[in-house]
Amino acid sequence: MLPLLLTSLLIAQALPHHGKAAATPAPSPEVRITIVNAMSVPAITLSTYAGGKDSRPMTYPSFPQGTWTSDEPLKSTNIEFVARTTNGTTVADRKLTFPALSSQILLITGDLTTTGPAETLPAIARSPLTGVKPWPPNLQFHSYSCPSATNDLCRYRVVNAMPSKLLILRSPAEGNKPAQQLALLTPGNSALFVKQSPNLHWDVEIDGKVYPLDMEQEEEKKNCLIPFFLRGGQPTFIRVFENQ
Repeated sequence: MLPLLLTSLLIAQALPHHGKAAATPAPSPEVRITIVNAMSVPAITLSTYAGGKDSRPMTYPSFPQGTWTSDEPLKSTNIEFVARTTNGTTVADRKLTFPALSSQILLITGDLTTTGPAETLPAIARSPLTGVKPWPPNLQFHSYSCPSATNDLCRYRVVNAMPSKLLILRSPAEGNKPAQQLALLTPGNSALFVKQSPNLHWDVEIDGKVYPLDMEQEEEKKNCLIPFFLRGGQPTFIRVFENQ
């Protein structure tokens, strides 16, 4: 009986199994986030918690206006952002959820000298109604996805991150073609332009003064975020190219 039993076991091991197949491990739900500071104050301190306050924070002790972070992958799609003034006062504590396996730009705007609804960059300074819980300092988070490029044309997003200022975007007159208004942006709003040339010239009017906005990309073509903010009370802008 023993040899027969051993033979049966060997045959059973050689036969194919028709049970459930082993599951393929799901990809890590990571997200890549480029954080851009387009606030109208010199600097803030920013801490990010990938997975809640119990996780180890990634902290930027001095995050100056007009700068941005690299898009290092984070192992969670639920991120908490805590912004503080340079003297340590918390001005925003926000939990955001991003699509898994995506690339994002998180734009921070505001000026901290006014207050208002958490997601609104005010057109003018304002105060809450009497008896209503005071509004928080003026600071907002704006999230934009970065889809992969599909051709040699570019996508540009222009953002008015200036409190209390109107932004007018135009293509200048050329030959017999008159100037054309492309967008009129109130504070906190943006305009997305797709299928654009990697090299172009636009004019931006703010408070009656015209600022040239040029794009020159000779080699690798990239999409770009272009936020306007106030530095020392004067309009300025940066170009943040997507790493796609």
